[in-house]
Amino acid sequence: MSEQRKREAIARGFSHTALALLCAATGAVHAQEVALDEMQRNIEIFSGVLREGLDLNSRAGIFSPLNGSVRGTYFMKQGVVLDIISPLGNSRSSINWQSLEGSLQQLSGQISEFVSARANSADLASMRESMALSLRADAARGAYAELLEQLRDTDFSATVESALKEVADSARSLHQWGRIDDARLQEISRELASMREGLNERVQTLMALRAQASAQDSSVMDEAHLQQLRERVEQWRASIVPLQEQAASRAREWVAQAEQARQEREQQWLASRAGFEASLFELTCNYSAALRSLPEDEHLTLVLKGLGEQSGTRYQDRIHVLDKRDILRCQQGDISPAELQARASTYSY
Repeated sequence: MSEQRKREAIARGFSHTALALLCAATGAVHAQEVALDEMQRNIEIFSGVLREGLDLNSRAGIFSPLNGSVRGTYFMKQGVVLDIISPLGNSRSSINWQSLEGSLQQLSGQISEFVSARANSADLASMRESMALSLRADAARGAYAELLEQLRDTDFSATVESALKEVADSARSLHQWGRIDDARLQEISRELASMREGLNERVQTLMALRAQASAQDSSVMDEAHLQQLRERVEQWRASIVPLQEQAASRAREWVAQAEQARQEREQQWLASRAGFEASLFELTCNYSAALRSLPEDEHLTLVLKGLGEQSGTRYQDRIHVLDKRDILRCQQGDISPAELQARASTYSY
């Protein structure tokens, strides 16, 4: 055979080999596409099973959204990730104290108006500044200066304000959780409004005493006038004690009620989450055949949205990572759904 014919034969051989490799590669790509399509169908089937089994397809009303959702994604060489949204995430947000901020004002505008502006409301900051100027005056000496010092340092309103806020915050939470009704909330509102009136009256009295003390000429202030002013100050101090005690007592009472209710509600929620997860793992064990196309060395990751630990003002997701081999063992009856859950890697993120 001539060299020319040999070269042509070799070229034809290479062409046939290249064509065969191209066909094989095309077939492999096609097979991969089919596998991914099958995986997506399996994910949709399994997601539907979970939605039905976990009662996430129901609605509160005709026009209400579904109770939850299950959405899945496949990651090559990693596995299937299912994002699960349930009513537990929404109900938990109502337990968050910070998420309730501002809702009480919508129910009763009076509750948050502890020392809000009135026609002649007090400006304690300006009052203290004015007293400071008085103290720097050369005339402020001796017992008179001491009396002015005492008046300047008097700031009882902060204690009462703090107590009233605790009452309001606790009442707001209890109402949100259904522990007290609208009528009881309005009763609390009226009580806080009354205490606010008492607070404003005492602040006005304090301002009047300050004005009287500042107007006195210390050079002509005799002991009789000074004693009279002292007595008025002591009477004023005696008048604020009942208000402070009342506010503190009500705050302790309502904070204790709210804390007890919060703990009970949190325990109920944790029990509900445990039941939800038990159902989830039972469904995963019983219907995992829907994920038959998932390779045995990959994983099923269940992401429970908002059901993890609290981080600042938000709740993290609770994540369970299951090995496909453990899922198969559960499906075959070698381990129980509870054991499958125990074998999962669980964390919050």
